[in-house]
Amino acid sequence: MKMHLSASGKGFSLSALASAVLLLSCSTLAADLPENQFQTQPIGHGLYELAFDGTSNTLFAASTPSFAKEKNGGIVFKVNPSTLATDANIATQRRAFATALDEQRHLLYIGNTVDGSVTVIDTRSGKELATIELSESMKEDQFTPTREMVLDKKNQRLYVSGTSQKGVLWIIDTAKREKIATLSNMGEYPTGIALDTERGHLYCVNGSGELITLDTTSHKILKRVVVEPSKKHFFLNIGLDTKTGRAFITDPDLPNVLVVDIDSGKILHQIDVINSLAVLFNPIRSELYITHREAKRISIVDSNSYRVKNSITTRALPNSLALSSDGQQLFASIKQSKEEMEKKQDYLLKINLGGL
Repeated sequence: MKMHLSASGKGFSLSALASAVLLLSCSTLAADLPENQFQTQPIGHGLYELAFDGTSNTLFAASTPSFAKEKNGGIVFKVNPSTLATDANIATQRRAFATALDEQRHLLYIGNTVDGSVTVIDTRSGKELATIELSESMKEDQFTPTREMVLDKKNQRLYVSGTSQKGVLWIIDTAKREKIATLSNMGEYPTGIALDTERGHLYCVNGSGELITLDTTSHKILKRVVVEPSKKHFFLNIGLDTKTGRAFITDPDLPNVLVVDIDSGKILHQIDVINSLAVLFNPIRSELYITHREAKRISIVDSNSYRVKNSITTRALPNSLALSSDGQQLFASIKQSKEEMEKKQDYLLKINLGGL
């Protein structure tokens, strides 16, 4: 498999993905809704992950405006979710990609993918409180970039996947703000992770098509399953329905989102959609939201029937997703193509789900 890793660690694809994905059809797609029916707002260059803070009614958007050697910093935009206007910019010393938010403690964790670290920000003052180093080496042949982050607020743990051929999972004690464990044996390129605090399980998917279950107390691997052995999967993202024990897994190189039983690892269903990137489960509305980056589309799927309820077409490339606290508003970061990125800003898209 030929694999390409974007600087954010968010996009893996075959070289022919962009052309192939547009030729794929989806029989269950609802009628397309154009982006101009929804609220949009240009924000800045290099948008990546989003985080919604219900306590302050703020949407945080992490960005890396430049990859030039002399421009190492990032920006976290504080956005008014009602208007999508930027209220403030938080400058970070390192480039900003992934996000994890602790609303109660007023802390925002930013993944510094290309630096192999995590930045801790006070959401009230906007000050950087700490930088937690994760990658053991900055040498090119030994460096491991960070990718996804999941916060266990109850036990004050932050889990961070490290994407390299010999992938790792880092564990941070957020009270002490230090790395307390590096778990190896996570398979090639561990990518998406999801947490079930009630079961005490962490789920990780990787480039070998595995679903790995870890115990969050002992940090031992309880189970690892190759989900669909008949196909070569490079899993990217995972959404979780903890109530029914289902995982929703994307592979951007192949169509369909897999619905997997998290206990057995067996496939329960394959959602009939085109090649997918991000996936987000909304338990309040029993819906899934899926971005189809190269096809410039976002799907809204009934998580019970697996029927595509709505399909929204975008002008540029939909990337990451976030939900409001009440589950009634969906936000997406939309990135410009390489050809347009210097001329146009990335932007936010807001979808009022109750109006669909």
